[in-house]
Amino acid sequence: MILEKFLSKFFKKQENHQPQDGYKPLAVKFLRQIVTADSTTSRVIMFNTDEKLSNVKLEYKMIGEDVAQFIECSEDFFEENFIYSCSLENLKAASLYNFRIISEDCATNLQNLRTAGSGNFQMLIFSDSQCIDYRIWQRTATVAAKNYPDAEIFAMNGDLIDNGQDFSQWRKWYDAANILLKEKILVPVMGNHEFYNKLWINCLPTGFLKNFKLPPNGNKKFGGYFYSFDYGAAHFFILNTQFLELENFKAGLRDAQEYFFRNDARNTNRRWKIVLMHKSIFNRRQNDFVDEAKNYFLPLFDELEIDLVLTGHLHTYRNAGKIFEQKKSEHGTTYILCGRAGDQNYTHEPESYICLDVRADSINLIAQTVGGKILDNFKFEKSGS
Repeated sequence: MILEKFLSKFFKKQENHQPQDGYKPLAVKFLRQIVTADSTTSRVIMFNTDEKLSNVKLEYKMIGEDVAQFIECSEDFFEENFIYSCSLENLKAASLYNFRIISEDCATNLQNLRTAGSGNFQMLIFSDSQCIDYRIWQRTATVAAKNYPDAEIFAMNGDLIDNGQDFSQWRKWYDAANILLKEKILVPVMGNHEFYNKLWINCLPTGFLKNFKLPPNGNKKFGGYFYSFDYGAAHFFILNTQFLELENFKAGLRDAQEYFFRNDARNTNRRWKIVLMHKSIFNRRQNDFVDEAKNYFLPLFDELEIDLVLTGHLHTYRNAGKIFEQKKSEHGTTYILCGRAGDQNYTHEPESYICLDVRADSINLIAQTVGGKILDNFKFEKSGS
């Protein structure tokens, strides 16, 4: 009986049908594709509306097929915005799909969704897009998208906006990122500014958690705070560095994350292990490690044999090279400090971004400014099986 109830619930939410035309136009905002644990077979679709919709479904089908499927969208609410989401499962790898949002007799235009393959891929990395004038972030996003049109996925390495609970800033961020959000998969990372309320006091990162439905990490208390996913030959760990900001609201983040991280790192079968997290391992002067890095992150990355760590927070680009046991080394983890994508300029360094070209035996990293200056271009390789 329990199984029958489960199956009836599932098939109510997902059903095959013949696509129809004749819908009235439906306008939605901030349509985005969010990373899942396995982007070869799944995808999370999210969007916003100013007013509540009824009977909201997503219709999708693989190009070349006649039969489409419906799946119901769930509804949430944040700062006078309705947020809808659904998770597509059992997709075919390396395939192109069309999808559209339908509400009653209205529908959006068809959108493209391309599932990941198992081969080489390009990934754009941004950090600190927080702005006073979000046209600066828009310029960074536009330049990167035009220079690397084949990038399938992009990460924002914390501090997406200046104030995490101010939806007017989320709106500006989404508008500015539109060229990236159209078809690329978004990988969001929490930064310290996601933990500010409108009075600039630390709070829970409600805005971030409402805006992004992220891969499960097995922890109900800290769902969405940290996660991981596979893409091509790489396994990515999205870690949270906001222990201080969160401690008075939800204690135990560090222990919960470490438990997840250790188990996840030991169970992955991907060639590359890459960490994205917001706060840098260095202090502001970049002449020493911060205590959290010395006492926690660096030893953990050594132990778990992490290949590459990308951080942000200091709004400048730096390549620290390989570090092992807190010293420069011939082997160990490569540490990259990402530059800023927004207009909060602490170092007089132009906005910049990174493109990773990930292959089974090598990763090539190019960092460049919006003006086209190459800040870094290097490759590191991994031999053997």
